[in-house]
Amino acid sequence: MAVLSLCRSGTLPRLCAFFVALSTGALFVLVGCFALPVLWSAQGGLIFSWVWLPPKDFGILPMLAGSLILSFSALLLAWPLSLGLACALQAPASSLWRRWLTALIRFMTAIPTVVYGFAAVFLLTPLVREAAGQGSGLCWLSAACVLALLISPTMVLVMDVALGQQMRRLLLPALALGMTRDRILACLALPAARRWLLTAGLLGFGRAIGDTLIPLMLSGNAPHLPQNLFAGLRTLTAHMGLVTATDVGGPAYNSLFVAGGFLLCISTGVSLVLRRLEKRSEALLPSVPAFWRQAAPAGLCLLSRGAGLLCSVCVLSLLAFLFWRGLPALDAALLVGDAPLWPALLGRFPIWDGIWPACLGTLCLLGITMALALLPGIGCGVYLAEYAPPRMQRILNSLMDVLAGVPSIVMGIFGFTLILFLHRLGFAGASSGLLLAGGCLALLVLPALVVTTRTALESLPADLRLSGAALGLRHGQTVRHLLLPQASRGILSGVMLALGRSAEDTAVILLTGVVANAGLPAGLGLRFEALPFFIYYTAAQYQTPEELQRGFGAALTLLALSGSLLLLAWWLHERFRRERQPDMTPLNLSGGPR
Repeated sequence: MAVLSLCRSGTLPRLCAFFVALSTGALFVLVGCFALPVLWSAQGGLIFSWVWLPPKDFGILPMLAGSLILSFSALLLAWPLSLGLACALQAPASSLWRRWLTALIRFMTAIPTVVYGFAAVFLLTPLVREAAGQGSGLCWLSAACVLALLISPTMVLVMDVALGQQMRRLLLPALALGMTRDRILACLALPAARRWLLTAGLLGFGRAIGDTLIPLMLSGNAPHLPQNLFAGLRTLTAHMGLVTATDVGGPAYNSLFVAGGFLLCISTGVSLVLRRLEKRSEALLPSVPAFWRQAAPAGLCLLSRGAGLLCSVCVLSLLAFLFWRGLPALDAALLVGDAPLWPALLGRFPIWDGIWPACLGTLCLLGITMALALLPGIGCGVYLAEYAPPRMQRILNSLMDVLAGVPSIVMGIFGFTLILFLHRLGFAGASSGLLLAGGCLALLVLPALVVTTRTALESLPADLRLSGAALGLRHGQTVRHLLLPQASRGILSGVMLALGRSAEDTAVILLTGVVANAGLPAGLGLRFEALPFFIYYTAAQYQTPEELQRGFGAALTLLALSGSLLLLAWWLHERFRRERQPDMTPLNLSGGPR
């Protein structure tokens, strides 16, 4: 209601848009201010080498190559899998196979990255170790397989939208010419959507190169080029997480900022290329070779069935493994350990071996993130949809594309450098903690809030705006009394998506104040615990079967939280889509709708 009452004149949306643009600029400035001096100093020559062997050699080029190798190999695995799933989703709406795959893809978007990594450490790596006959199973192959599964839903959603649009445009004319549905998909829709297939690949690559937890947990973190699929490698994101945990000062520490600058440049380049691709038009259907027309329908049919079966087996195996190991741990002892339940939950009794401090820390983090992100995100979305001139729309939309592509570990570096910058200005009391982590997460989820708010407002019928003008309402009053109430479900779905992203992110909090044993949250500027980090820490540092059991219980708890938030977001989105007709209730212009 506060947002509704403040949008009357349009001043607040403009201020929100300015704040979002300023925050995005601050991200680039701070990372650049700490990375560029390192490159220009004598340490720059040390960092740009192929050997990482402290305390003498500090080259990060093996990590840069490792990021590219792992990302491209994951993309090589994920692209045909995503294409097969997207083709399978073009089956008739009544198909049971299509409904199952649609539900599966939506569920995959709700699985936190740390849950993928945690399950793979104990399920996939033993299989890889047996296949290799040596090593630990933490290698290039393990990380690439899980990363491919992680980025597939993003690619499938883009491909599905593009292929669905082409099928709706071409289906009836092609059926009238005697073509089958499979041939229409393979010979007409797929070539016509080739630009969007490339876009999906770029999105998948950007998602892969920016991921932190999968390389950190599964790649082996060997700081050299891998000799084979069963050898370890280290990526830039994993390197940043490891350096933050082990080094303070010196060339190793300074390589952290250079790695963050590299990642920021790569993500920005991918976002700009995607923006360029979106502006291209493909009005004419491309010609396809004769061999494609003959082999493609049967090949795509086989690919779609194989991809659907493989994806179903992988996700169901992961779920079955998590439930098998985690369900026995779901009891009161998981929350508070040996402490009395209610006194421990209320903070009157210390908890030494339960996940309640991590749960409460996660909830506090979500509250702070939403408190900092809601007003700027919704306000900027309102400004883009209702007030921004065309040039400002282009600028802000480009900024949102860039911000949406920034890896979460780089957002953590932004918070890290912000504290260092404040210390240099004389603010010695500035420290990592809940407030800093919530602020960085707020910046991370801003694009989701802005885009969903803008889309919800732009999708409203034009008659609603004309009705406001016919009633004598000013534009600000129309936005407040008519448009925002009607778009509320769509905006709320964006809020749920932002909550889900905040609840499962680990890389940001890894650099902004999370620790393993902080206890219950005690202040905004103090260290804290969180469920994603608890799961990651358990996988890396557990010493007893009981500790590992708590890790599986925490993974199920986080999966339930993230899944419920994304399920609620999808349900709200569907209701908004089906109930888009305006509700012309009588208006009380001084106090809003009655």
